[in-house]
Amino acid sequence: MKRASVLFLLLALAGCDKLTGAADQKIADAEAIGFACRVSQKTPEACMKENEAQSPSSILDGWKSADEDIKAGKLDPTMSGMSSKSSAEDEAAPAEGADAAAATPPAEEKKEDAAKPEAAPKEEDKGKH
Repeated sequence: MKRASVLFLLLALAGCDKLTGAADQKIADAEAIGFACRVSQKTPEACMKENEAQSPSSILDGWKSADEDIKAGKLDPTMSGMSSKSSAEDEAAPAEGADAAAATPPAEEKKEDAAKPEAAPKEEDKGKH
């Protein structure tokens, strides 16, 4: 009888979120979603509407945390540092590859030719086989 009650107690506690840490993980996930929404310049209301399964208060906490980082200058929501590097690379690439692109036909034309159905054999060709 004592073993059965201990076993029952262990099974009941196995589903407890406080013991498994699932509740803390869900809160951290919601805060991360809120942080990402602020960085992507979404309103908290839109973020909560898109993520109805998450805790609205945790989403708002994450959103506020990102907002503080942006206002303090720790975070740039426009990510201008990344775009300036890639735009410089994009400008250099077409200048180098312009001659090579003119010498080779575009792959799209080859695909269009391959997609066209072949013409049916003529009456004359059928008798020769």
